[in-house]
Amino acid sequence: MFPLYWGKPYQFRMGGQFISDGHWSHMDRTIEDYELIIGVSGVVFLEADGLMYEVKAGDMLLLEPGVRHRGYRLSLPGVSFYWFHFLIPNEAKSASGSPDSQIPQYASCPNPGRIHILARQLLHSANGGNQIRAAGDYFLTSLLIELAEQLQNSSGLEALDPQLPKLLEWTRIHALEPDISVERIAVQMGYNKDYLSRMFKRRFGSGLLRHIHQLKLEAAKELLTGTPLHVKEVAAKVGIPDDKQFAKWFKRLEGVTPTEYRKAFTQTRLNNS
Repeated sequence: MFPLYWGKPYQFRMGGQFISDGHWSHMDRTIEDYELIIGVSGVVFLEADGLMYEVKAGDMLLLEPGVRHRGYRLSLPGVSFYWFHFLIPNEAKSASGSPDSQIPQYASCPNPGRIHILARQLLHSANGGNQIRAAGDYFLTSLLIELAEQLQNSSGLEALDPQLPKLLEWTRIHALEPDISVERIAVQMGYNKDYLSRMFKRRFGSGLLRHIHQLKLEAAKELLTGTPLHVKEVAAKVGIPDDKQFAKWFKRLEGVTPTEYRKAFTQTRLNNS
């Protein structure tokens, strides 16, 4: 959590709204200011201090000075976000008591509309819209106050585990092996099995075992419609050596037997190839 003190306004340095008209990835850099990023549209894929974040519309991410950050994946055209660099007042740096408020480093805002209004006011001030020199500081502080109000009961979002891409790739490569399991993946990646299951479900909304089954199912469907292999051979290739077990498993997930699926979709596949 980032502590906030309201004795003096925070010092606005610079800011803007970034909008990409093509595929884009954040540059690799380290800055000496605090930076507040607020998602407007699309997804910003950002790695900071070894942690990975997906900043979506309405999300906020606060980066502290000296933290190296970079894009780890291309964002699609149209991605947009507000960015504001600022410094904290000296009084806040030396404060030893309890903070007046606090905000998570990474969170989703319940009322992004109010955040957008304040962000636009801050940009208007930054571009010379106000004659009062300190206006930017006060608009920035108002924006931080609004974030603190909206997120006062929020513990924030969790950063993505930096091993996640490696985990997904390893699972994809080994998903069709007969001995693939959550336990085996946990050992391979150095995780506790229960932690791995919880982390994966929080990130993707479903469990790792279901993900493995989905990879096997997609491979089976591809073999059934794209090759003349016998159902028993298809079963073996996706790591289920018992063809009867495979047939029951396939029907449970797909709603039809492997043979019925082949009959229904092979001709469609041929017509669209």
